[in-house]
Amino acid sequence: LGVFTQDLAQELDPDARAVDLVTSYARQENVFISDESARRVLGSLGLTGDKNLRRMDDLSGGEKARVALAMFAMKPSNVLLLDEPSNHLDSECVKALCDSLAEWDSKADGALVIVSHDQDFCKKLHFTHVGTVADGKWTIEPRDARDSDWGLYRTSGSATTTMARAGSDTNKKKTETVVEMDPKLRKKAFNAPKRISKIEKLVEAAEREISSLEDEMVKYGRNAGKLVELTEKKEQQDAKVAELIDEWQELEELMEIAVSG
Repeated sequence: LGVFTQDLAQELDPDARAVDLVTSYARQENVFISDESARRVLGSLGLTGDKNLRRMDDLSGGEKARVALAMFAMKPSNVLLLDEPSNHLDSECVKALCDSLAEWDSKADGALVIVSHDQDFCKKLHFTHVGTVADGKWTIEPRDARDSDWGLYRTSGSATTTMARAGSDTNKKKTETVVEMDPKLRKKAFNAPKRISKIEKLVEAAEREISSLEDEMVKYGRNAGKLVELTEKKEQQDAKVAELIDEWQELEELMEIAVSG
């Protein structure tokens, strides 16, 4: 059983190097896994160059999520359980994840179980069964996901909700729960998918800036004054990413509260 959770990156040793975490995890199943193999997987997820040799504490939130995803990908399993796997990943990394899962599914003799509020992510995959939780019961139907499964929050091109059939008692109950929320929180929950989409773009931009600053730091390695200036800019961008990730998590928690009841 391979398990990938949305908080896995936060549980990793902050002092360990990215490549060391991946290899040590993978070697639990295969002692012959090489650092080169781990670096290749990390590179496919965007952690190229010296980034996969850095301490976890020196990586951004999105980069840490990629390390956790690489660990998950390196350990062979015939049942994969993914809990909100697209959280904190930029669009490029989500695409790489979808491609990897599709390739795994075509080759492996096993099962893939995904828990997700990300409709766009789920649309990229094809499911054989959909599980619905309603009135304390778990129902599994042999079919692919439908747009009506998402029910509540629908914005242009994205939606965030639990898996529930449109028109069911579950949806009615959830709608009533949202109405009873504080008006400000209700509005914030309703607009959350749109804001999360914007946050994702802001995180991507900030991480590109961080990468550019790191390249400059290497270039001006002997210029102490320039290094101080670049380090301050990098710290500002790191803080910006951390703040955005915190807001992202807060919005997701708010949406979960809104659709549970």
